[in-house]
Amino acid sequence: MVNDFNTVTCPKCGHDRNPADAKKCEICGQSLRKGGLPIAPLLIGAFALFVLAGGGYFLFRALQPQPGSITSTPGQIPSPAPVTPPPPLGKDQLITAANPELYTALAQIPNVPAGTFNYGGSTTFAPLRSDRVLQAIEQAHPDFRLRYTEPVGDKPGSGTGINMVITGELSFSQSSRPLKDEELGRAAQRGFKLEQVPVAIDGLAFYVNPQLQIPGLTVAQLREIYAGKVTNWKQVGGPDLAVVPLSRDPNAGGTVDFFLESVLEKQPLGSAVQIVRDTTTSLRQVAKTPGGIGYATASEVIGQQTIRPLAIARGGGQSFVSPFAPGDNKTVNEAAIADGSYPLTRRLFIIIKRDGRLDEQAGVAYTNLLLSKEGQSFVKAAGFTPVR
Repeated sequence: MVNDFNTVTCPKCGHDRNPADAKKCEICGQSLRKGGLPIAPLLIGAFALFVLAGGGYFLFRALQPQPGSITSTPGQIPSPAPVTPPPPLGKDQLITAANPELYTALAQIPNVPAGTFNYGGSTTFAPLRSDRVLQAIEQAHPDFRLRYTEPVGDKPGSGTGINMVITGELSFSQSSRPLKDEELGRAAQRGFKLEQVPVAIDGLAFYVNPQLQIPGLTVAQLREIYAGKVTNWKQVGGPDLAVVPLSRDPNAGGTVDFFLESVLEKQPLGSAVQIVRDTTTSLRQVAKTPGGIGYATASEVIGQQTIRPLAIARGGGQSFVSPFAPGDNKTVNEAAIADGSYPLTRRLFIIIKRDGRLDEQAGVAYTNLLLSKEGQSFVKAAGFTPVR
């Protein structure tokens, strides 16, 4: 039924085509006047008063900061954020989630936005992109949809993921290394900040051909192998056998960055190092090469039966410590990685785009999902060490 203000509806029979100046209903004769005033003008006035009063109220409410929200400038989308806005970041400053409450279940995480959000970055995070994890998030928050996005014409990795956040291709990213000054600067030039929040601890694992009998290596011996100073296993207590070191491309991403900085101390790779495309290729090559040695994040090596993980010592005279449980490469040595007695550990981060918009809200929500007790159980099952 369509009404307009040129007609009056009878309050008795419902006839809605009475002329606006009619005194009585054309159908039933019911009076359409009250106190000498036409009903139509009263309706118009009442409607206008409602709009002004109600609109003023909602305008007032909209202008007030709401609990748990981020105040934004005109044209920005308010983004409720359970993580406190961060102070300015320095190169090596690690920002932990400031939300003091540890949620138990994924479903308890508040302020999870609706929509489809692109994310990507470090290949180290691959176990946390499994169907099991994504389905659990989707079940807890059906309207929060995540779409893994790889770079066009480039390899996925921490650096490319951060770059895609800066250029607006990703809402947030996963990184196996801290932010760099250059990345913080580029973000600032675009009018927003980047925040890194650790969600897991990982170990860098080295592995050799299963037939190679050697108890372990020190970090210094690893450096000499990959710098080309050690070329035969007998130089480090092994058999008379040529060393065949393998590595991913130095520009491949966060894991290689960590290796170059923590093991090689920024020295160049030796000329004998064979460059392989990815960890899968490295594992296969080491498995069939008697003197082969490679490295990868511990979560990618866990459970591999065709290679033998190496125990590592921080220095000469110190005990060798395995990244996996003693006698079992199916379980991460969580205690040694958490307390740092395994010498090659790092934090894994979610990179949040602090722009006061939905991308920020999505990054904050995803971070808090992983930091919940249920989320940290997924972190552990993926082969990482929880941070909580």
